[in-house]
Amino acid sequence: MAELDQITVATKRYIRETPALIDGVFQHDALLAYAKQNVREDFDGGRLIGENFIYNGLPGGSYQKGKQFNITQPQIEQELQFQIKFFEVDVTLFKEDIQVLNKGDNAAFRLIDSRMSAAYMTIGAHMAIAQYLNGQAVNYTPNFNGLAEALNDNSVASWDGSTYATYGTITRGGQVGTSINSTPTDVAGTIQYQTLEETYGNATFGSIEPNLGITTQKGFSYVKEKFQTQQRFQNTQDPKIGFNGMQFNAATLIRSRYAPGTAISGTNDPIAVGYLTEMSLGNVVAYPTVTSETLFWINARKPFFNFYITDDPEYGLGFTGFKPAQGNTQVAGQVLFAGALTWFPRYHQQLYGITG
Repeated sequence: MAELDQITVATKRYIRETPALIDGVFQHDALLAYAKQNVREDFDGGRLIGENFIYNGLPGGSYQKGKQFNITQPQIEQELQFQIKFFEVDVTLFKEDIQVLNKGDNAAFRLIDSRMSAAYMTIGAHMAIAQYLNGQAVNYTPNFNGLAEALNDNSVASWDGSTYATYGTITRGGQVGTSINSTPTDVAGTIQYQTLEETYGNATFGSIEPNLGITTQKGFSYVKEKFQTQQRFQNTQDPKIGFNGMQFNAATLIRSRYAPGTAISGTNDPIAVGYLTEMSLGNVVAYPTVTSETLFWINARKPFFNFYITDDPEYGLGFTGFKPAQGNTQVAGQVLFAGALTWFPRYHQQLYGITG
């Protein structure tokens, strides 16, 4: 062991009274924040979530006197079905650390408090990452049935390179036709105002327009640099979640570092890597490779977008409490979540392949 110098021996360590642990790893996601504030739905039990929809009209039309009416009874109603998904984040500590050493005035900060704060930030980050992925591919079934899966038509690949024949257990292009389709747009280059306008229009039905746009940090910069000077976008702040953005038609375009793009691609984000590794039991150890940026037009209103959270206090982002391990002095507890995110596809749009 090296000898201590005279200053180390003679001088006490300075400890701030209320030091702040600086967040050097977590991001903040506007889409999940919006879901929590605006489209939350309490789940009070059941084997699955059912969301009903109409996929066709009834027989009829203009006619001349004497016509025999078509009085058949076609089925025009169907139901999307979703399973509740479960998330957990573990907090493990030694009793010696939290009961003997890290206490009183000699604790620069309380270790148990920092770990609990980190646990809640972690599970929030996991859910934010999860909402952009899928929940039906091999190794992804524990995940939300996210945007890659929801906003597809089984013909054009989503941002993750895959097509999805079903959504909510219903087959696209079958009995329900195109009613649960949302065709992705591969920009494959520089974003154009025409593309933004047309894809926004694709998710617009009468007075029902997207009210939220989510893109990456780079994607936001590309749009701002190219179009804000033309006064096609105006700076604004969404008062419901406090994120700054740009107004486009009736939507606020907001940046998220958890949206699929070059910043989160591969092993760039340790939280994403950790989530995927645990979710897949070690079979997926990196985020999908993304070489460009994405943008999503979202109709963030019920019933087009729903964020289900169980009404159970423990699984509704509660804490199990610490439980002692066998044979040592470790204690462990979990922050738990049970719920689901759902979108009705045609009211939303995804763009990817944005490089400038």
